[in-house]
Amino acid sequence: LRDADLEKAANAATYYSMQNGGQTCISVERVYVEEPVHDEFVKLVTEKVGKLRQGVPTKPGNVDVGAVTVAPQQEIIASHVEDAVEKGAKVAVGGRRRDEGGRFFEPTVLTGVDHSMLCMTEETFGPTLPVMKVRDAEHALELANDSEYGLQASVWTRDTVKGEQIAKRIDAGVANVNEHQVNYLALEIPMGGWKSSGLGTRHGPDGIRKYTRKQASVVTRYGPRREIFMFPYSGWAAKLTGGALRLLYGRGNR
Repeated sequence: LRDADLEKAANAATYYSMQNGGQTCISVERVYVEEPVHDEFVKLVTEKVGKLRQGVPTKPGNVDVGAVTVAPQQEIIASHVEDAVEKGAKVAVGGRRRDEGGRFFEPTVLTGVDHSMLCMTEETFGPTLPVMKVRDAEHALELANDSEYGLQASVWTRDTVKGEQIAKRIDAGVANVNEHQVNYLALEIPMGGWKSSGLGTRHGPDGIRKYTRKQASVVTRYGPRREIFMFPYSGWAAKLTGGALRLLYGRGNR
């Protein structure tokens, strides 16, 4: 948002979009930035992404971004970038595949993107950071929810109360404020996706319960030999049953 700590937000966007070469299920796949701070944010992430070291890790700390794990994924990343450029997006930094020494795709920042582009509607799962300019928070929220996916999201603002209000309206299993992935380390809270991002959760009590088998059992303590809803049907039995159901579960005067 326009009141966010842009340096902090840019550092997070850079890291969480590029860690493990962007090949993380909860990585940053798209960013919406309010118009007043859009250009400054783009400048910051472009500088930071442009300084990332890419290559083969021969020792701890000698590179920041490695290779793409499987060949088909490299094709998907390249096709998403090409599709965006063909539809009017600009490559602020990166944008090319590199095959010398491994399957690499340069850490990439895309600007001028919109929801007609694959990089904004499908999972790229690579070192790309598409940044889209929005009018305001409501516009960002509308676009964020315009997706078949709903796994991980984050809101960046100095007003954490407002941030929480917005986060609660995002259709995602996780919606953080001023942090993106720390929830994964909090094993006591649930982590799971909505919509096409899946069913169920891991972590927390529900993460344990999914490995159990639930069984329901009802034991009758009293009652007639033949319930009123059993055969043969009759008008008075239907009326009595309907009245009992309305009494137990009905709302209002229905």
